[in-house]
Amino acid sequence: MIATSDNLDAVNRCQIADLKKAALTLDPVVDCAEFAKHVRNVQSAVIHTYQLKAYAAIRQPDPKDAAMLWKEMADFCDSALEALRELRSKHQQCETSDLYDLTMDYKAQAQKRYYQNLQDSECQTIPVGLFAEVT
Repeated sequence: MIATSDNLDAVNRCQIADLKKAALTLDPVVDCAEFAKHVRNVQSAVIHTYQLKAYAAIRQPDPKDAAMLWKEMADFCDSALEALRELRSKHQQCETSDLYDLTMDYKAQAQKRYYQNLQDSECQTIPVGLFAEVT
């Protein structure tokens, strides 16, 4: 099997799903160390996904394609933030607040790059008639 972007994205999304399951089954007081492992896995997934999207985005010849990669990253961060939103208060002692803040930072950077690339794609072509023709 070849590792594709879709496969890697699916694996990283599984980390978020596993965190949600752990939140339902583990007691934050008794099982904090075990729960923190799931938190670190999501942290790794956020960082890993960001690295993959950045690597792919800078290799895109069309800024619009790069923008879509950054949008996917922001959406991935939204998925992680959705899972963490409630957990950061319930499992505060298990590193969830730090991960929530880190994920917000990654999302902000992804959105910034999304809008930069989108703007670059709109400015890439010069409208006809903007400059006088040289004869």
